[in-house]
Amino acid sequence: MKPAAKLTGGLLLAAALLAGCAAQSTLWEEYSQDGLSAYSVGQYEEAETFFVAALEEAERSGRVDERLATSLNNLATAYTALGRFGGSEALYRRALAIRENLYGRDDPIVASTLSSLGDIYRVLGRYGEAETALMRAMVIREQALGRDHPDVAVTLDNLAALYRDQDRLADALDAAERVIVIRQSALKPADPLLAISLGNLAAIHNAMGRRDMAKAQYVRALAIQEAVFGPDHPAVARTLNGMASLEFARGRYDEAEALCLRALDIQQRSLPDDDPAIAETLRSYAMLLRARGRGDDAVLLERKAAAIESR
Repeated sequence: MKPAAKLTGGLLLAAALLAGCAAQSTLWEEYSQDGLSAYSVGQYEEAETFFVAALEEAERSGRVDERLATSLNNLATAYTALGRFGGSEALYRRALAIRENLYGRDDPIVASTLSSLGDIYRVLGRYGEAETALMRAMVIREQALGRDHPDVAVTLDNLAALYRDQDRLADALDAAERVIVIRQSALKPADPLLAISLGNLAAIHNAMGRRDMAKAQYVRALAIQEAVFGPDHPAVARTLNGMASLEFARGRYDEAEALCLRALDIQQRSLPDDDPAIAETLRSYAMLLRARGRGDDAVLLERKAAAIESR
């Protein structure tokens, strides 16, 4: 059972930009803010609807400006959450071209889009392109903002995920531990971003066989997410899925199955039926069932996962 894929987006930056763009279009601001609100509670299809409306509003003006880049960036982030990675890539590339033209190639806002684009390349298995984009984002951010800036942690987080996917676990651990140091200094103890970083670090410890350390990080991440989002948010399900992977690796099949079932229940109630996260949990659960000698049940889950993945 492998941990759920980690994906990041540019919504935090986009939210900060809303105030600066608001005077240009109140309707655009309304659509964008409604999309951000929907995204923050895991309502990704609703967020997509609002972000599409914001993009149409930005395009209607005929200007190639930051409003347009922000709209593209936000919609790309929603597509990412919905598993539409090809669409995300196209939108991020458009946003990147606009921002490079507006601000130059070495502006931190360019690094934001590069970091998100690099993570999409990772998910698509294009590891060389991913590392090129992420390293460029890292250089820009460290030079412009300093090595310990929270935005540097965003790119480090993406690099850690890339290295983990490539089984470069020592590099992944270095990056993930640096993220924790930065975010523990910059954020409140119950910040959701810190929870994401803790979950990523836990997955690396698990892959390295450090089960007790992984468990401690997962428990801490889950406590933050449940306190901030409540027990039924998709972010909680992702962490539960990681914890199930850990218990599976330890041979604790009862505990792993309970965690899988809770994660699947949350996802099926809070996500679209064809969300890739559901397919991933189904496959993880199927692997567990096979280990328990329930091959027929596993086949049924694998078929459901394949049906989702083929859409």
